[in-house]
Amino acid sequence: MNKILIVDDELSIRESFSLILGEKYRLLLAASGEAALKYAAGEKIDLAYLDIRMPGLDGLETLNRLKEIDPAIEAVMITAVNDVSKASEAIKYGARDYIIKPFDVNAILKLTDSILRKKSLEQEGENIRKETGKGAARLVGQSEKIEMIRKTVSKIASKNLRVLILGEPGTEKDAVAELIHENGRAEFPLLTLNLSPTMSQTGIRTALFGKSSGGTTADLQKKTGLIESARGGTLFLNNVEYLPAGLLAAPAEARLIAGSSANLAESSKENYEYFSEVLLGIPPLRERLSDLPLLTKRYLELFGEQYAREVELGPEIEEIFSNYDWPGNTAQLKSLMKRLVINAGSGKITPADLPVDLLLKAPGAPGADYFSNFEREYCRRILEESGGDKERAAAVLEINQALLESKL
Repeated sequence: MNKILIVDDELSIRESFSLILGEKYRLLLAASGEAALKYAAGEKIDLAYLDIRMPGLDGLETLNRLKEIDPAIEAVMITAVNDVSKASEAIKYGARDYIIKPFDVNAILKLTDSILRKKSLEQEGENIRKETGKGAARLVGQSEKIEMIRKTVSKIASKNLRVLILGEPGTEKDAVAELIHENGRAEFPLLTLNLSPTMSQTGIRTALFGKSSGGTTADLQKKTGLIESARGGTLFLNNVEYLPAGLLAAPAEARLIAGSSANLAESSKENYEYFSEVLLGIPPLRERLSDLPLLTKRYLELFGEQYAREVELGPEIEEIFSNYDWPGNTAQLKSLMKRLVINAGSGKITPADLPVDLLLKAPGAPGADYFSNFEREYCRRILEESGGDKERAAAVLEINQALLESKL
């Protein structure tokens, strides 16, 4: 049974959640942020509803602390109408959504079910990936640039060198890191830390180096750092532009691989020089369109197995895909293929199943210019309504941030 943590200083709110969710889920009720952290230290929590305004630790601080204890905790903020801006800010810190008091019973039931169902599907996919071997995320493709990456990996995989992987958002930096690991240290762990601008320096340090046990709510249990946990194996630091400079100056007991979509040589020169003993560049998908058939085949197999669906692509799809520039790269293709497999009704994916922008951006498509202008204005409007927060706007549009920026 899923565990849901309800954190609100008002007894009536906690009792309301008990009535709404208590029959279907196991609920943990906390009257303060401090009490919530104690629950999180001893229980595996799937979802937390957090009030924005509370005495002591407020909702945002509680959210940050919960994410440090368990990054997999999903969170929904509870807010009054005049606190919506703070709730929107919480999205930046990892909250999934927010609800406004007084809330609708059916809305809470649907939101809870949707979040937990998605989390369950993601976990099932991860279990399948583990069961079918480590190859699920390996680099796919036979283009010249991908073959060059493979050759470089084969040369350096057994050497204890730090590696920096550069590529646009959505390129397969994680797959290259896995390929390096499997070719040199497959018998040891491969761990990943996805850094973000919302992570505090303390949070990053704790994730990397761990912390000792203590008696305060800020230091509730001993936590082993990723560097120690990956001893002998590999630690992949994605979005390394957000790593505080100099934090990893000392030698590490794990191989360090860093990934970045930024111009790291300018934005974080110290990190660039530290990690670039070996430098690998991943080409964007538009520069390796010859790999599209292999990639689409791989994703059809992966998601077909995950969702128990037998799906094939119609003959026109390959041409449509080849005429698109894929601003979100392979991550965009993967997300699209997942959606197509889940929604495919007849077992065959046809042009009618594709998003309109994919169809209209093909060369010579009627209305393409009109659609591009409409799409741009629509994205700008959503961005304005999101207070200029691109991450929130991308979530509303159900696209990744890189794709949103390309549309603006």
